[in-house]
Amino acid sequence: MDMKKTYIPRLDDILGGGVPKGTSILFQAMPGIISDVFGYQIISQRLHLDNDIGFIYTNTRTPAEIERVFDKYGWDLKTHLESGTLFFVDSISEMMGVPSIGKFIINDLANSKNILLNAIEDIPGGTAVIENVATLFDSIGIDRTLELIEISNAAARKNDVNMVYIFTRWDYEDQMVESLKARVDCDIELFGIEEKVMYRQVFMVAKSNWTTASKCKIFFELTEPGGVKVFIPKLLVTGPYNAGKTTFVHAIAEKAVSVERQAFELFPTTVGLDIGHVDYKGFSADIFGTPGQERFDLLLEPLARESIGTFIVIDSTKPGTFTRAKEMINMCRAEAIPKVIVANKYDLPNALTPDKIKKRMALWEDVPIIPVCALNNKGVHQALDALFDLIYRV
Repeated sequence: MDMKKTYIPRLDDILGGGVPKGTSILFQAMPGIISDVFGYQIISQRLHLDNDIGFIYTNTRTPAEIERVFDKYGWDLKTHLESGTLFFVDSISEMMGVPSIGKFIINDLANSKNILLNAIEDIPGGTAVIENVATLFDSIGIDRTLELIEISNAAARKNDVNMVYIFTRWDYEDQMVESLKARVDCDIELFGIEEKVMYRQVFMVAKSNWTTASKCKIFFELTEPGGVKVFIPKLLVTGPYNAGKTTFVHAIAEKAVSVERQAFELFPTTVGLDIGHVDYKGFSADIFGTPGQERFDLLLEPLARESIGTFIVIDSTKPGTFTRAKEMINMCRAEAIPKVIVANKYDLPNALTPDKIKKRMALWEDVPIIPVCALNNKGVHQALDALFDLIYRV
C-alpha cells in the first residue's frame, strides 16, 4: 500500500505508517479545540519535505489570515504560493469584502461542486485541506454538504489526492455526525479532558479503514513555532546518589536548570531539583530530576505522583547501588508506569553491560536498559526514544 505521512507526531505510527493515497481524513474537534493547525501542518510539511502539491479550501479564514497562521507556526507558505505548488480555493474573501487571491474563486457556496472538482484534478497525488465542514453545513445544508464530500472523495480517489477535512462539532445531531464519519476513511477526534485542575487537549483515531484504530489518547499542544507536538505533562529522573542524574537532565534538556533551596524546617542542608523541558522528535515534555540521597526520599512520591514516565539513572560501574535504585523505583511507584534504566558511565572501565545489569537487578519485568554516557551526550537520544515508545506504544 502506497502511504503518505501526515507529519503529525505519533499519528503516523498509529495509522501504520501514514495514510494511503486517495483516502480522506476528518479532524473532528469539539468547540474550543484548535483543529485547523492539523490540516495546515500536514500540507505544509508535505510541501516542504515531499515536494507535494495541494490546495486549501477557505470558508472561515481569508487567504491572508491563513498566511499569518503559517508564519506564526514557522511554516513557509509564500514560496509555495509563488511557485504554484500550493493554491487557494477562496470562498470567503468576497463575502468579507477583501480582494480574492485564490486560483479558484467561489462566489456562491451552493455552486462550489464543479470548482472543487477542477481543483482536485489540478493536484494529482497531492493534498487538499477543506475548512470548515461546519460552515458548509450551516451555509448550504447537511444533505448538500454530504453530497459534496462524497463527490469530492470520489474524484480524490481517481487522482490519488488526500482529502483533509476540518470539522468543528457544534451541537449537531448524532445521526448527522455519523453520516459525515461514514463518508471518510479516517476519523480523528480532538477533545479536551480535565486532569485534576489542569485542562489537556488530546487526539484519538476513532476510525481507520486501512488499520485497526488503537483508541490511544495522545496529549498534544500547539507550539509557536512548531505546530502540533505530543505533550507529556511530566517525566521523572531519579536514581542513586552520584549516578549522573543532573548531567543526564542537562543532556536531554538544553535549557535545564538546577534549583536549590535551603530546607531548614526538614534538614539543615541544600535540596536540589533539576528542572527542564525536552522538545524532541515532535514530543514536548517537562522533566523533573530528584536528589539521590536517602534523606530526600520524601520528595519522591509527590514528584512521581503525576509523572507518566521515569528514567532510573544508575552508575554502570557501581553494582552496589543497584539495590538502592530498586528501592527508589518502589518508593516512586515507578513499577506501575513506563520506565527506562539509564546505565550511565558505560564508557568507564569496569562498567557492566546491560545484560549483566539486568541479571544483577533482577527486575520483575522486561525494562529497557540503555547504555549512556551523559557527560558526552552518548546514548541519551536512545534513552528518550525508548521511554517515548513505551509511553505511547502502538
